[in-house]
Amino acid sequence: MKASWSKSLLSMAAGLGVLAGCGGESAPGAGKNPSELGTLGQKVLPACPFTTPVINMDKELVVRDLTVVNDSCRTQFNGTGCASPSSRGKWSFGYLMSQIAGNKDAVGTSEFVLNWLSTWQTTQVVNGHQVAARGGITTRLINTWRAKSGCATTGPCTLDFNQAPFRLLAIINRIDLSGNAYGSASPGEMRFVFGFVDLNKLSDAASNNGAMKGTVIFEYKLTQHLNTFDWAYYWHQLANYPFGESYNGALQQLTDLVTTYDPSWIPGGSAISQVRTNEIEFDTASLANRAWELREQVRDCSSGVCVLRPDTVKLTPDSRYNRGGEEQTDPAYMGTNLDDYLLNNASLIDQEDLATLPAHMVGGASRSKGALGQQLVWDLSSMAQGAYEPNGGSFKTATRHSFALQTCGGCHYAETGTSNFHVAPRGINQMTQLSGFLAASGSDSLMPNASDVSKPLYYISPTDPVDGETRQYNDLWRRKCEMQRLLNFWTTPLFKPSGAH
Repeated sequence: MKASWSKSLLSMAAGLGVLAGCGGESAPGAGKNPSELGTLGQKVLPACPFTTPVINMDKELVVRDLTVVNDSCRTQFNGTGCASPSSRGKWSFGYLMSQIAGNKDAVGTSEFVLNWLSTWQTTQVVNGHQVAARGGITTRLINTWRAKSGCATTGPCTLDFNQAPFRLLAIINRIDLSGNAYGSASPGEMRFVFGFVDLNKLSDAASNNGAMKGTVIFEYKLTQHLNTFDWAYYWHQLANYPFGESYNGALQQLTDLVTTYDPSWIPGGSAISQVRTNEIEFDTASLANRAWELREQVRDCSSGVCVLRPDTVKLTPDSRYNRGGEEQTDPAYMGTNLDDYLLNNASLIDQEDLATLPAHMVGGASRSKGALGQQLVWDLSSMAQGAYEPNGGSFKTATRHSFALQTCGGCHYAETGTSNFHVAPRGINQMTQLSGFLAASGSDSLMPNASDVSKPLYYISPTDPVDGETRQYNDLWRRKCEMQRLLNFWTTPLFKPSGAH
């Protein structure tokens, strides 16, 4: 399989003269430092120096068309709708988990998945921080799935992956995370986003067919089957296919290169980088006191058996360090720790460099209360408020925002004016909705402004939760520009992905 994929894809590229070794059109401003081509941050909309080739958002960047996410063959574990009944749908939750587990059968995949889900059932300790159990996952997800699979509530269970409580929302191209096209260790990422589903409400239109307030994202590194320029080329070629089987077949050629267990090409066999979840459904507190929680898991095969192990939520301190975070009495969590970091590292934070964030502060989850007006806002403690410029100090409120935007909680809530989901859960026959930060105007988000084609026509302007300033965002415009940069053989990234984890 590996050899045939590489041969067919690379020969096609060579025939069209698009391999990395071929000459490419110089980028506008060639020879300049990238910072001269636009901002290296996301404090304002990035000015894109490229206008060609035209990028189709829905076919090349965020694939969410119903003909893809409802594909009757590829999204079902047993391949219902496929030419071969024994086929396993290559975009199904069960198939992806089977490959991450090490190309396991249904029994081995069930053990792998149930072990992963069990990490919500008991308190975890990650980087020295306690991450409390989310007991609702047992009654609302695990027990229901076990029952649908003909299993008791405890003991071994071979899950029915055709009834997996996860609905595919989108397949996403994150080649914008590739870094330098020649020097990067990875050509970027590919992501599969699923929504949690209540299996008892599949026919309930009022609940969007059981769509829960929760998502899980499989974040893969693009593999070395292709270099960065070639990955950009093949993503771009998808725009030539009409939605339907021809498009889905071409997309699967790309996804298979990333998701298929293949130790001969991929170290450890799986290209999964991390699995992230974002939910409020499994908090058992009263409705007014429930908290959103984002978690991250990494593949760990060090014991000889692969598991998804809870890991730190990158660039995000435990919320108990924050002034406006959770109520707590543990002296290990002090708002002054965050004060010290922010005030002593302002110049680096302005450059969106959080490398000096103390490792011991990074949490095992990112939490924020869900009640209106109670969302977590990263801020200096009350005793340090005088350090802000408006209060007579030298610390800029924009620096606070730059830090907060790069945290998981900030990016998914207060800093971007988002209600936690950049890719939202959907009903069976509904196209998933995208946040304004990600896509300011749905499928029209890549339309240029006629008065300045380097800027998008549409953007959102969320209000800063601390200083009341507004900033303009349309992250898919930035991603589009990085895609065009690669298609024009420009090696160096133009912008930092601040906030776009």
